[in-house]
Amino acid sequence: MISVRTATVDDSERIADIHVKTWQAAYAGILPQDFLDHLEVDARTATWRRAIDGRRPPGAIFLAEVDAEVVGFIAVGGYRRPEGGLDRTIGEVFAIYVAAEHWSTRAGHALMRAAVDHLADHGLAEIRLWVFADNPRARRFYERFGYVADGEMRIEDVAADYPGARPVEELRYALHVR
Repeated sequence: MISVRTATVDDSERIADIHVKTWQAAYAGILPQDFLDHLEVDARTATWRRAIDGRRPPGAIFLAEVDAEVVGFIAVGGYRRPEGGLDRTIGEVFAIYVAAEHWSTRAGHALMRAAVDHLADHGLAEIRLWVFADNPRARRFYERFGYVADGEMRIEDVAADYPGARPVEELRYALHVR
């Protein structure tokens, strides 16, 4: 059975481990392999420790657990405006990752449900997220949940310093919850 709980600083290393391994599994062929091979759990652990410590409403990080093992996470908060700053009237899913061995087990759905409910409880009627255009698995997941591509796109240079890197197109999806 999948349970969802709020992350604590003590969860930082497990979150980082899932983050790195899921990037390596999900983004192979999208991002340069050398970039993916050099992702470091230690660096991500420090980032997640700061993120958990620095949360401010409506920000939250939730974990999915199966038999007391953390198998995925989702991080949400106010929408990051392209021109900078946060719009706290719109929610954003910053990250959602589930360990590859738990894909298609409903762990992602449980995480998304917790995040949407949390943001709606904070009065946010719209939630946005960005997804690589070349990631059909993630796009199908969001669409099944009810997110719709809203026509906005951006180009990200995620791995600019790596040979063979190319800018990656991201699409914005939105979900109206009220």
